[in-house]
Amino acid sequence: MSNYLAILEYELRKNNLNWCKECGLKGHNRGFVLRNDKSTIHFNKKIQTRATLHGALHEVGHCINNENGLRSFEREAQAEAYANIIFRRYGLHIPRKTRSLGKNYVRRKKRHGDNITEGKKHEIKK
Repeated sequence: MSNYLAILEYELRKNNLNWCKECGLKGHNRGFVLRNDKSTIHFNKKIQTRATLHGALHEVGHCINNENGLRSFEREAQAEAYANIIFRRYGLHIPRKTRSLGKNYVRRKKRHGDNITEGKKHEIKK
């Protein structure tokens, strides 16, 4: 069995990133990265399973990807892809539920963005 925590810590060191487990901002349980501070992942779950490792690596993906000018769903898709690449690099299988949740999250973000765009089109036509 792989040491999932060691994998995350190595990826953080390699990319010169910090790990905040609690700073008072909301959302640490889900994980997030501040747009104006891409040097820190905010994630308070214990890295004991492949699912929690994937979630933390997703946040690392947000830090290292160039997300300027991308729509929300594109940023999420890039972060998911990064986590998937790291899993393959270590020979880890992504749990089916984790993969499905990631795909659905990207789809939901895309649909949300499309709905906003459609709403703006309808406002313009009026």
